Amino acid sequence: MFWELCILYANGTEEVLKVFKDLEMALNCVDRIYAQDGYPMHMAYRVRPTCTV
Repeated sequence: MFWELCILYANGTEEVLKVFKDLEMALNCVDRIYAQDGYPMHMAYRVRPTCTV
């Protein structure tokens, strides 16, 4: 299974930043981003399963 690291903006738009094969690596990436940049009020980072059609 693949996992997408996404940025979710306050207006509801979402952008995929990177795709991971390992969930733990994706979650660690989010942790590193928040540790470096803090927790902004206008956007959020999230990890979700890749949407396949």
